[in-house]
Order: sequence, then structure tokens, then C-alpha cells
Amino acid sequence: MKICAIGLRGIPDVMGGVETHCEHLYPTLARLDESLEIVVIGRSGYAKPGRFANVRVISLWAPRGKGLETLIHTPLAILYARLFLHPDLIHLHAVGPGFFTPLARLLGFRVLATHHAADYDRPKWGRFGRWFLKTGEHMIARFANDVICVSSTIQSALGSQYPEAKPRTVTIRNGAPPARPASGDVRDPLAAFGLEPGKYVMAVGRLDPTKGFHDLVRAFEASRLADMKLVIVGGAPPGDAYAADLRRGRSASVVFTGAIPAGQVHILYRNAALFVHPSYLEGFAMVVLEAVEADVPLLVTDIPAHREVGLDPSSFFIAGDVETLTRLLAAGDYGRLRCQRRTEILAENDWNTIAQRHREIILQHVRPPPGRQAQAGASEVNASP
Repeated sequence: MKICAIGLRGIPDVMGGVETHCEHLYPTLARLDESLEIVVIGRSGYAKPGRFANVRVISLWAPRGKGLETLIHTPLAILYARLFLHPDLIHLHAVGPGFFTPLARLLGFRVLATHHAADYDRPKWGRFGRWFLKTGEHMIARFANDVICVSSTIQSALGSQYPEAKPRTVTIRNGAPPARPASGDVRDPLAAFGLEPGKYVMAVGRLDPTKGFHDLVRAFEASRLADMKLVIVGGAPPGDAYAADLRRGRSASVVFTGAIPAGQVHILYRNAALFVHPSYLEGFAMVVLEAVEADVPLLVTDIPAHREVGLDPSSFFIAGDVETLTRLLAAGDYGRLRCQRRTEILAENDWNTIAQRHREIILQHVRPPPGRQAQAGASEVNASP
């Protein structure tokens, strides 16, 4: 059975929640069931064509620019799949690509869609962008054969908005990353960015207003932590106004690394004094799971997606409450913020289990060939008392 994944920029080592999700999901899924042939159609400039583990990666042309990538690349990828790949299933990721679910169905594909977040709530989008993304969610709910939501919060909201879609929706949360070695044949980011173990506060994510990094920068500067730095890992499109404003006039104690490989990010997690995720909006934040896996103390905003992880009550603060965050940073004693439920959370969000649940959904409508059906029927008869 052939599966085409569309909607992500590419794998591996492409920064973004959807991309990280796919980087872990598809190799695990293909390893669990060798009968599944998985092809990722990524975007030029991001996707590395060839093979990643046991997954084929295709790089298909996409324009660069906010909004244009999804609008143009997704229908091109669906048409490319129809003309050249002939998959049994299209797996669409996120509500933007979900806009083209009817096109995929019209071309004869069965469609599995994964709803990663309510992206239309992000302030960076104008009126058309919000309409496009909201309509994409509607198209997923109306036309996808099956819908996976990465949190029960998303599934509940989707079911309330589109009751007719409830029987076709299920929650399968993002997984915790597999443990990586603390060092290896990767560039040492501590030396590269002038950092010392245990001497920096860390945050990870796109430089986007909904991530709340402006709150963290204000709180860090107000806390006046001696001999400490703030490290923000993540990139932004060229010329992005928010990212430029975030960086403008910062002291040497605030370090912006840009997008860096996952191995380097892991080293930074392992050596951080504290991880902070000041986000206002998430589907199910993988960076929080990465921090839990790395066993770094953490502070996160009190939003439904973060609550769903199952963190300790002491790890939460109200989104936008810079004063409280300043006080928590200045107090030190970060060890008390280390997750006490780490073992349980990692077990609850295991990629093998997540991939197995995806496999069940992918195969649930697949009937064996007639010969196999006859054999299965005979076996059941022979097994009957």
C-alpha cells in the first residue's frame, strides 16, 4: 500500500511542529509494517530529495513567501501524486493543505487528514489567510475520510463545530522524541554560541507572535539574572517584521541561534538551566515533550494544549503574565520545576504506539484481495468448533 504525505515542508531537520511530527512518524510506521510504501512530497528549498530512513522524499517546486507555499504547492503535489505516484492514500497535514481535500477526493484518493492546530487564530494572517485556513478546516471536516487530531482539545472543538464529522475523528497526540545521545558527530552549539552548561534559559519555536517570545525576552531582561543568558532557538522568514523587532537592540545576553539541526538542539536542551515555552496557541507542543525527554526543568503557559501533556502544577504560568514570569525567573531554584511525571509522560506519548494507531486507521478500509478473503473465510470455518 502506498501513502503520499502532503502539507509539510520536508524532512529531515526542517524546523516546525508538523515537520518534526512527520520525521518521527513515517520511519516508525514504515518499520512497523514493511508493506507500507511511504512517500513524502516536500517543498523545494526545504525537502532533501532521496531517502530518509525507509521513507522516500520528493522535493517539488514551491514559491517562497507567506501563504503562497501552501496555496500553490499543495494542489501541485496532489496532481503530481495522481499523475506519477498513484498512491492508495493521501495524508494531508494541517488545515491549510486541508483546503484541497475536495480536490484529492475528486481525483479518486482516499484522504486521511491530520489537524495540527487552529492556525487561523494566529495574528500574522490577514482576512484572506484566516478565511483560507478556516475553510481548510471545514474541508477536512466535510470531505476527509478520516481525521486525526493531535489533541483532545482540537478534537472537541472540531466536533462542536462540525458534529457530522465526529464519527470520523480521533485523537492521536504527538509523540515524545526518542532519546538522542548527548553528544556525537555534530557541531557543539555551546561553543558556537558562547554558552556554558547550566548558565542559560532556553526557548524553542518559530519566531512568531503566538509563541510569546516577546514576553519571555521582557521577563528575562527584567529579572536581571547575573551570569545567565537567554537562548531562543528558531527561525523566521526573511524580512519578517516580528522577528526583526524581537532581535532589535538586544544585549549579548539574549542569543538567537536561528534554525539549527535537531542534534544541536538536543545538546542545548540537555545543558539548559530552564526551558520556557511562553506560547499563546498550540496544537500539542512537541517542544514541551522534547524538554520533558531531556529532563530539563520547565515553565509553560497555562493553555489547554499544555495542560493535556500532564505536567506538574508548578510548571504553569498565565500566558502574557510577564510580571509572574519575571518573578519565577528571578527566583532561581529551577530544579524544583523538573517534571515529576517524566516517565509516565514519555510512556503515554511513545512513537511506536502512535505509529501503530496510525497504521490501524490507514488499513481499516482496506480489504484483502478475493483469494485472501476466501482463505480467511476457510480458516474461520476450520477454526469453528
